[in-house]
Amino acid sequence: MTKPAIPIPVTRKGLDRSAPFGFTCKRCLQCCRNKKIQVNPYEIARLAHHLGISTTEFIERCTVENGSFLKCNEDGSCMFLGSDGCAVHSDRPLVCRLYPLARHMNHIGDEWFSELQAASACSGKYEEHGTIQSHIEEQHAPAYLRAANIYLNLLWEMMTVLENQPDDERDADPPEGSSAIHNWMDMDEAVTNYCQLHQLDCPTDTDEKMHLHIEALQCWIKPA
Repeated sequence: MTKPAIPIPVTRKGLDRSAPFGFTCKRCLQCCRNKKIQVNPYEIARLAHHLGISTTEFIERCTVENGSFLKCNEDGSCMFLGSDGCAVHSDRPLVCRLYPLARHMNHIGDEWFSELQAASACSGKYEEHGTIQSHIEEQHAPAYLRAANIYLNLLWEMMTVLENQPDDERDADPPEGSSAIHNWMDMDEAVTNYCQLHQLDCPTDTDEKMHLHIEALQCWIKPA
């Protein structure tokens, strides 16, 4: 049985992007253990592209809870952690890029950060210069933050639609052309269906696919 994630103590709360912060990873591989790594459709698509597989296959092979979290090994380590470090480092998810920061956002768009207590054996170095914003930029995280904002807003909207649906409609099979919501995390499936429905060429670039994925979800939320 996979070991459960261990709650991480918080050392500072309620931080904004101007808060002083600096951290340099020393690749000691201690932080990639006993954590639940949540992912969104953009992150899944980046990781799937890195591995050369579809998002459908990635969700089946590499995630739990219908694509919500990355799988872990039986010892609690991330499935992508190897002896030389992260096997998907260039396309690692946002939570990995920000560590030891955690980002929070509510349904009205308020953003704040917490500083987490690093693993006891972590050899990462805290810096006296820099801010949370500079850390975000150093970790090449802006594109991930934009995607996270978009998908979080869409999720709120989809939840509202589903909550307002009658029970018989909620349990029914999705009508033709609306399967974007059937498994909204699966970008390749949703985009393929959307392109077929609208007679579009299906893109291979992840950012272009995300654009169409968002369109497909928006069409489900607010059908013409």
